[in-house]
Amino acid sequence: MICDSTNVFSVGRSGSELSVRKSLFKIIERLKKRVIVTSFASNVARMETIFFCAEQTGRQISLVGRSMHRIFKAARQCGYLKDIIDPIDPRDAKKIPRDKIIYLCTGSQGEPMGAMNRISNYTHPDVFIEKDDTVIFSSKIIPGNEKKLSKLHNTLVLEGVEVINEENEFVHVSGHPNREDLKDMYNWIKPNSVIPVHGEHRHIIEHLSFAKEMKVPYPIKVKNGDIIRIAPCEKPEVYDKAPSGKLYVDGNVSVFEDSKSIKERKNLSLNGSLDVTILVNNEGNIYDTPVITAKGLPIENLDEFKFGLEKEINKTARTFALNNIKQEENAINAIKTVCRKFTKEQVGKRPFTNINLVNI
Repeated sequence: MICDSTNVFSVGRSGSELSVRKSLFKIIERLKKRVIVTSFASNVARMETIFFCAEQTGRQISLVGRSMHRIFKAARQCGYLKDIIDPIDPRDAKKIPRDKIIYLCTGSQGEPMGAMNRISNYTHPDVFIEKDDTVIFSSKIIPGNEKKLSKLHNTLVLEGVEVINEENEFVHVSGHPNREDLKDMYNWIKPNSVIPVHGEHRHIIEHLSFAKEMKVPYPIKVKNGDIIRIAPCEKPEVYDKAPSGKLYVDGNVSVFEDSKSIKERKNLSLNGSLDVTILVNNEGNIYDTPVITAKGLPIENLDEFKFGLEKEINKTARTFALNNIKQEENAINAIKTVCRKFTKEQVGKRPFTNINLVNI
């Protein structure tokens, strides 16, 4: 059995959608103006609840957001959402009185391109929000999204819109099983082996302990990329690993997140860059002054900075025969170290440094 670990630390049961349905119906029933509900598009049970509330309160319903339309269509094809009213197009919904319409839209986590964010910023082409309207956030605030959602809530409140969420009303139950729900599942299925998934490492470890309490013979600890053999063998086991992790599309090339190009650009963005070109004569000495280009460095007096850096470069270069190919690499590394050290002392940055030795 491959089992969800998200709420393994939560005691009791996660609650019923029917309880939320009753609560949302009471809330929507008392509202007199336009109602916008935002939730996870993938939560088809919640979608059905909003359709039910719309019908019971004598309102039309309109779906807003591509993923909301996509999930609705897929659910219908799979045999769900049969006995509900038909949604209307958001363009047609503009003609319906404010007290006779509910919008069900995406963007419950404050996503920048989600429908809810665009509605709040008045950039959505079909849905307009006004003072005394109500927005219901019928979803959990996912850790990490607090800032985005706080900004979105404040934007709405400043416009005179009532905001209802899980902090002030009962508008959401989790779709993930709590401990008692997991206990029921294990007692019904009685699996030989369990693979805990969908959670951070601490959730996975806790789920393994819970599975042992439930007398599961072979709980398996897994990480992303692990390949598990379940047959033919005495007991399931991790026996290999596949490549896993994030890929970035860098230009038109796929690279890993720890690639050299990404690291270099991060370094450039944080520390700036220093480019030094040194002209070397036939005797292996520096000809004229080095050509220094600094970018992204907080230098107040550039001439003074260059003068000090030139002195350090000359001092280091004298210890090498710069026209000797065997010493060239050591000379470049030594000069690079001196440049970075001097810049750190002057402005507190260790820039991405490039040294060019040019024989003339």
